[in-house]
Amino acid sequence: MAIITKDIITVKQLLELPLMIPPYQRPYKWQAHNVNQLIEDVMLHRNKSRYRLGTVVLHQEKLHEESSVVGEADKLSIVDGQQRLLTLALLYSLLDKNSMITPAIFSHAFQSNITITNLKHNAAVINSRLNQLSESVREELVDFILHKCEVISIRLDDLSEAFQFFDSQNARGKELAPYDLLKAFHLREMENNTQAERIECVANWEKEVSPDKNVAVNLETIMSDYLFRVRRWCKGLSGAYFSRHTIAEFKGVNLTSTPYPFTMPFRAIDYMVGQYNEDKVRAWDMKNMHYPFQIDQTMINGKRFFEYIHYYINVYQTLFLQGTEALHHLITTIEGYEGKSRVGDHYVKNLFYCSVLHYYDKFGDVELENAAKLCFVWSYQIRLKQHRVPIESIDNHAMSHGSIFSVISNALHPHEVLTMVVKPMKTSDIKGTKIDGLASKFKLLGYLSND
Repeated sequence: MAIITKDIITVKQLLELPLMIPPYQRPYKWQAHNVNQLIEDVMLHRNKSRYRLGTVVLHQEKLHEESSVVGEADKLSIVDGQQRLLTLALLYSLLDKNSMITPAIFSHAFQSNITITNLKHNAAVINSRLNQLSESVREELVDFILHKCEVISIRLDDLSEAFQFFDSQNARGKELAPYDLLKAFHLREMENNTQAERIECVANWEKEVSPDKNVAVNLETIMSDYLFRVRRWCKGLSGAYFSRHTIAEFKGVNLTSTPYPFTMPFRAIDYMVGQYNEDKVRAWDMKNMHYPFQIDQTMINGKRFFEYIHYYINVYQTLFLQGTEALHHLITTIEGYEGKSRVGDHYVKNLFYCSVLHYYDKFGDVELENAAKLCFVWSYQIRLKQHRVPIESIDNHAMSHGSIFSVISNALHPHEVLTMVVKPMKTSDIKGTKIDGLASKFKLLGYLSND
């Protein structure tokens, strides 16, 4: 077992540890309500002789005699508990005017703008609360936090074991997003990879996590609105909601520990790609082979998962953001009609994009323009037929027998998709509003006729 120690320690002892935030950690994301909840807890229980604040998981590097960095092996990386720990350190620092101790964590050089912004904002929130307290209450809270508030400190020297604890939510902790849980899971699956490879995967991952919901595509969007839905709809399953309860969709096989016959093709391709990229001739001519991902494939755990997500972010950008000629006239229509900004219309647009993404992933540019037209009329007929379009309507259409997702999944040649029949509409079928631009496009494509 990789656990070195499992102790109950005071917050004072915790803050005095030589703690550091490793590169693979997510940014500090606690908001005002999380901070206020912690303050409320401390205020409510301050008369207790002991109060438990949850668990902190730390990773201690194994000592190496050849280490040339003085004190580096003594550092403790925070694997789980960063959000609460930083908030505690911030609360104590602002509360104790006498500065009895200096939290070691604040010697860390914070690189993330998200972390820096949230620390500044939460400091203002804490100061606002503390300004309402008398000096005697402040002194009482300092003593309570330092000496009576405790955490369970679990220290491990095996990073893979440490990540197993990261999967869990901590009491009073910020609930981990589905993609955070998947990051932890797949990092744990990289036990045979180097530390440098793990850090590189997480660095690329964090670059693609944008807090700006208005960004056209980010990691959260590509996983929940596209990859999750396509993978589920291909199987005839619901793809409406991606949550921590459905993350198994992105868990698959570990090629090192899963020796079943069905994994042999994956292992062969993985080996071939690795050999190709390590070939000295390839290094000379700067050529590199990417793993030939398919969107609905069995997921390969570990490094390939991170590459899979990054690959499809690039595919999305190529198809929908860089102006692919085959899609230009359809996207112009979608972005030009009056009702395009309604929630239901966003759902329909997502359905169309998912179907095009699925086709392109399987057949590339071959007959892409004609396939996109089929995806368009199959998807947007819902918008014309219904006055209101909830996500359930989209989900049911995508899961239905003979949907375009099942047709693409079963097709071996593009013509098997292009011969799919979408029944033309009549003007009397139209129940939607603010869709004149869509109706005109349907007429132009021969899918709408007068009664």
